[in-house]
Amino acid sequence: MNQQNQERFWTVKGINLFQHLPAKAIRERTLKTIELDRYQPIHHADELGEIVYLVEVGRVKLQSPAEGSIFDDESSEEQEHTIKTELETKAVIEVGDVLGERPISNELQGAITAESIDPVRLLIIPLWEFNLLLKKYPTLNLWVRKLLFRKIYYPLDCVIERSISSRLAFFLIKQAAMNGRIENGILHGKLDFFRTQIARLLGTNVGLIDQYLSELDHRQIIKLRWRKFSILDQWKLKKVADNRWEELVITKTEEPDDLSILMNPQSLPDTTNDVTRRDD
Repeated sequence: MNQQNQERFWTVKGINLFQHLPAKAIRERTLKTIELDRYQPIHHADELGEIVYLVEVGRVKLQSPAEGSIFDDESSEEQEHTIKTELETKAVIEVGDVLGERPISNELQGAITAESIDPVRLLIIPLWEFNLLLKKYPTLNLWVRKLLFRKIYYPLDCVIERSISSRLAFFLIKQAAMNGRIENGILHGKLDFFRTQIARLLGTNVGLIDQYLSELDHRQIIKLRWRKFSILDQWKLKKVADNRWEELVITKTEEPDDLSILMNPQSLPDTTNDVTRRDD
């Protein structure tokens, strides 16, 4: 796990592991099973170490204090006022999704907490056992294996509180930092994922990923060459990554291909007046 990520929880969404792994294999690696009613906190890493929860039944939410929601409850009858915090849902973990938890010190307590939405049943697997389980069944999606085995753990705010274009820019920066090289002052990187895997990892569709990659190339922020890319302007790419709330504006216009012209032919100019004038 990325030790610089001070959050307790991490998640891998968009894949139902129960559809990819035999039930027997999962059960053999399961340390324990817990069942919780609605709105119960989920917190077992301090006791069990780095673990993975597989949601078998129900849903779990990740939440953190909403911005500007901490206030002093003066209506409290206690002598000291009670500090209240409104919580904002950041992500919902559903059946088959992966929720990871690691123990962190009290000094590094993160703001994100996990809580059951429905009555849930969770399978708890030690992280090292989970890695061995995936290695035994390599037919799982490549992006999941790489995400776990190569320790590419993204902070939750990478995928939860960012626009799609911000997520993509952040992803490119991380990819270049992992396997990139600098030549003539330009950072060159290689994509370890296919476009479909990037789309699933970032929680969007392939078409939007293509649009944003093409736009970044059009603005000469990056240069794409097959599965390789060069960061031509690191400052501008970081600026896109830091723009969490707004999507990148698409300025590149798509050039129509020959087929689209045949399907949508342009109308011919009206020459009736010209013919009339010549007859006169």
